[in-house]
Amino acid sequence: MKKILTLLFSLALLAACSGGDGEGKGPGGPGGPGAKGKGGPGGRQGGRQIAVEVYVATLNQQAREYQTMATLQPMNGVSLAAATSGRLMQLKAKDGANVSKGDLLAKIDDSELKAQQKQSESNKSLAEQKYNRTKSLYEKDGATKEELEAAEAGLKSAQANLELVKAQIAKTEIRAPFSGKLGLVNISEGAWLTTGAPVAELSEVDKLKAIFALPQRFAASVKVGDKVTILDEDRNIKREGKIKALDATISESSRTRQIMVELDNKKGDFLAGGYAKVIVTLSEQNAPVMSIPSEALTLDKDGAYVFVVKEGKAAIKHVETSLRTPISVDVTKGLDEGDSVVVSGLMSMRPGVGIRVKEVRHQMNYEVGK
Repeated sequence: MKKILTLLFSLALLAACSGGDGEGKGPGGPGGPGAKGKGGPGGRQGGRQIAVEVYVATLNQQAREYQTMATLQPMNGVSLAAATSGRLMQLKAKDGANVSKGDLLAKIDDSELKAQQKQSESNKSLAEQKYNRTKSLYEKDGATKEELEAAEAGLKSAQANLELVKAQIAKTEIRAPFSGKLGLVNISEGAWLTTGAPVAELSEVDKLKAIFALPQRFAASVKVGDKVTILDEDRNIKREGKIKALDATISESSRTRQIMVELDNKKGDFLAGGYAKVIVTLSEQNAPVMSIPSEALTLDKDGAYVFVVKEGKAAIKHVETSLRTPISVDVTKGLDEGDSVVVSGLMSMRPGVGIRVKEVRHQMNYEVGK
């Protein structure tokens, strides 16, 4: 029995040694080549391929665009409030009504002030009579200069008191400071109002302001008067607006510049307080460039490079770039039109690795692009 086991062990050892002396001419086993053999096509390394997505590089020379979201605000907006305390005697403001500048919206009880006004008018009349009489006597040397000055001071004091009462009466009226549309009215006639009590919101919605932030890299690419496109994607409404103002500085926290666009909204298509997409046209390109997905770009000690598919294998191309966004990057040198740029599986990518293209991208939604 021992002789049989020894014989089987010797045969196995002889077979193992003879397998390592081959020149790799055979079909290649699944375990790989021998010590000197090169391995056949059936070996694991020779058949390795990585499935990737590629983007086809194409030249373009069109106006560059930046897309972002903007907040829509009324051109003018104010919270109408009581300027004095008192009982609300008249309420002409209606929920959601359109009003014109100067319209009376609410009136607080001013009966006591009206009585004070009559008293002040009477005092002013007496002061005028006294001043005129004293002035006439002074011209005939019948009154001293001091008496004339005292009469003049009394007249001015009476006039000031009358103006004060009129100003207090004016505070009992709440009028529209500009033409616009009222919001919901939150009070009723007969209510007691304190100073600062809110009555309603008034907004100028015939014109809107679209406020958005422009990254620092584009901050100098726009100017007042430039046209932009405002798009409500939910309702498929598109309008054109103009840049009305640019913030004087760039935010230190976000490195963006606030831009205000004036939008004609006479038809009421857009709602103040909502949001919309803004498409800003940047400067025209002087030379054609190739825009590729930003995730395709890699950096090393020699600079930026991408992987392209060449004869079914991965190849490196070093490139020069210009404008870059979180979504795309412009390549100015190093790529040829039609190159298939690898955009996925980059962690496993090496030069010479076999590639199987599972998807070809011809378009993508750029933050800056077509």
